[in-house]
Amino acid sequence: MKTIKRLQDFFAFTRNEQKVFLFLSVVFLSGVAVKVYKAYIVPQAPVQYDYSTSDSVFNARSKALSGDSTAAEKKAPTKTDLNTATKTELMELPGIGEATAERILQARVERKRFRKIDELKKIKGIGEKKFEKLKPHIEVK
Repeated sequence: MKTIKRLQDFFAFTRNEQKVFLFLSVVFLSGVAVKVYKAYIVPQAPVQYDYSTSDSVFNARSKALSGDSTAAEKKAPTKTDLNTATKTELMELPGIGEATAERILQARVERKRFRKIDELKKIKGIGEKKFEKLKPHIEVK
């Protein structure tokens, strides 16, 4: 009892402060005990979740991007008609962004229609190299 009295005098806690300190100490030690129990006494195997089986869209896109032959065989190659294509369809072509698609649509309005795919070279932003990349993907009907 003398030791407790000496500690009370040393820290000069009031009776309410002592109760709060004791409560916080018990809560802290209980938390440590639970953590030790979970970590050392009852070890649990980590749960491994296989996301690839639940996301078929992810698998399909991954195969398409990696150049998997099965994904490439499933998607039939189609050509885009320059006279009927929408802005979104034009943007799906290799090397065609939003601005170039707008220019193609504007040229189509000015000329009424494209007669040959070679007319695409006259549009700003489409040079010989880009045209060669586009050639297998476009047509004029």
